[in-house]
Amino acid sequence: MAGPDRIEWRRAFPTHALALLAWYGGLGGAALGLILLLFGDEPARLDSGTANPLAAIPPVAVVVALIGVIPLITGVFRRPVVAANHYALSVRPGMLRTLVLPWSHITRVVVHQVGAEAYLLIGCRRALDALGDHPRWIDQGVLRSLERGPRAGRGVTTEFDLGVRLRDFIGEPNSQLATLAAFAPDHVLIASDVEV
Repeated sequence: MAGPDRIEWRRAFPTHALALLAWYGGLGGAALGLILLLFGDEPARLDSGTANPLAAIPPVAVVVALIGVIPLITGVFRRPVVAANHYALSVRPGMLRTLVLPWSHITRVVVHQVGAEAYLLIGCRRALDALGDHPRWIDQGVLRSLERGPRAGRGVTTEFDLGVRLRDFIGEPNSQLATLAAFAPDHVLIASDVEV
């Protein structure tokens, strides 16, 4: 979505999130089937009259599996967001928080390529005012995954405060960056190392 006062990047189909959900469903279903096969016929009471602890395993396993699927389902429906206006850059790097980062707090916006995947990396300055949001540990999952990934991504966590995977959006990385550059003030460094 675009307009003279605001842009929002179009999101791609959630292929990765659906693939994770399918893997979890397959492996979780197989594990639950095995648990039901092994412990499904356990009596609720032992011959001595005491409660059978093995009879509680199947319902507990179903509850654990249902709790485990909640983040995966949330990831399918609550997708990453990148939007901008002349006041701020709004970013949801994962499925949790949407951050409103005033342009006055942003020092640089960079598209960085690691292997075959491109990332939008955002550097912020430490501000003492209460305007906008500040990236926290929970928002920096993409940066942590870059740190654990290939060598080209190492050291990024010290230079930037927030990262977004560009595979979650439709469009070529440099043209996406150009849409943000139209709203960024002059003090924000806009750069890309993605080759076209």
